[in-house]
Amino acid sequence: MGRMALDRRRFVMRAAAALAAQALPPLDDTALRRLASSFAGTLITPGAPDYEGARRVFNRAFDKHPALIARCGNTADVARALAFAREQGLPVAVRGGGHNRAGLSVCDGGVVIDLASLGGVTVDVDKQRARAGAGALTVHVDVATQKFGLATPLAGCPTVGIAGLTLGGGEGFLMTKFGAACDNLVSARLITANGREIEVSDRAHPDLFWAIRGGGGNFGIATSLEFRLHALTDVLAGTLAYPPGRIEALLEEFARLIAHAPDDLGLVGQVLPTDNGARFQMLVCHAGDPTQGNELLRPWRALGPAEDKIRTASWLEINSTMNPAAPAAHFQTNVFVRDFAKAIPILVNATANAPPNTRVFMVPFYGAITRVRPTDTAFALRQVGCELDLMGRWDETRKDKERVIEWVTALRDALRPLSSGAYVNQLGETSDALVRTAYGPNYARLASLKKKYDPDNVFRSNQNIGA
Repeated sequence: MGRMALDRRRFVMRAAAALAAQALPPLDDTALRRLASSFAGTLITPGAPDYEGARRVFNRAFDKHPALIARCGNTADVARALAFAREQGLPVAVRGGGHNRAGLSVCDGGVVIDLASLGGVTVDVDKQRARAGAGALTVHVDVATQKFGLATPLAGCPTVGIAGLTLGGGEGFLMTKFGAACDNLVSARLITANGREIEVSDRAHPDLFWAIRGGGGNFGIATSLEFRLHALTDVLAGTLAYPPGRIEALLEEFARLIAHAPDDLGLVGQVLPTDNGARFQMLVCHAGDPTQGNELLRPWRALGPAEDKIRTASWLEINSTMNPAAPAAHFQTNVFVRDFAKAIPILVNATANAPPNTRVFMVPFYGAITRVRPTDTAFALRQVGCELDLMGRWDETRKDKERVIEWVTALRDALRPLSSGAYVNQLGETSDALVRTAYGPNYARLASLKKKYDPDNVFRSNQNIGA
């Protein structure tokens, strides 16, 4: 019976997708043939065998049907696809890794410019630089750089795309030691709204270089990014997980740890529901002397973890396995709090009876990422504090959807009086007020640059500055 029900659901989903595809206005055949004649990559239209897979994104809550998916084979294809969309008056979405929490890397009835094939990575060992195509994922860069004992701060999940991550700022386990991903961006190549390909850096278009380090995809399509690399081989890292209960005491201990943590220690805390109450889990990455790292963890081991998976291993192995994530329908948002201790009672209360498949993810800010002034790059989250990601998932039956969204929303609202910002890349919702909160003191300058580089707001499938 279960198999029959599943088959019925798949049939209904496929039928709905077919109807949605039929409802799309037809593309101009002449214009499409003209595009195809010079396109090195693949053009995927509704009804094509690979259309269903190509339109899917990481957050399965979004089920959008683009009129065309342009899987670019080279940089010229990006400009061609953009020109086609503009000529046809179609909206544009840009897809790198497809992890955008708000589903903004796909659009209904428009053109998705898919960069997945632009994923090559080259390493200059002497200069300690890596150049990566905008379709590369975090794991691709780690594989290429770790061959030489080098690394750059990227995402804590291996399948996150480097472009969206970096353009929005770029949190990860190495940010306390080496800064955010955008702090390690040396240059980037962009296709602008008028189709020009330009290189941006501190010396070339410095105003635009400032904007793309935190301002998201508002200003152009990044086709490749050059990163500064750092010597890094083995790290002491893994997970400490504690039995249900003691949440308040463990969060207070976490607050004390992050208040005095050294730059070498990257941390993420999680509160997860179980049938027996909430439990606490801590992801640890110590990128320094392992003896010192173990000493820092000694008090935590004395607290009696149910699971201790801390080990010394290569950075590549750790960042590929410690925090994997599978595609799922979910709603996630976040707030940034400067005084994490004040948030503890709110978190304890909210997680005491949280729905299944919810999570509070705590990302502390200290060290290198906070030693950059908020206005030095467009990424404004530079204060010592903690970013709190609030998330709830549901399966294809949507059984718990309303309940988890209500829980996430209520917790977000309870935390807002303590909030002093938000992280663009972890927002599964959008509004003008939220965008202004996320960009903080940099919003006015970003808005001015948006008018300069994208006056028609072509690049609006993002946390949009021009809305």
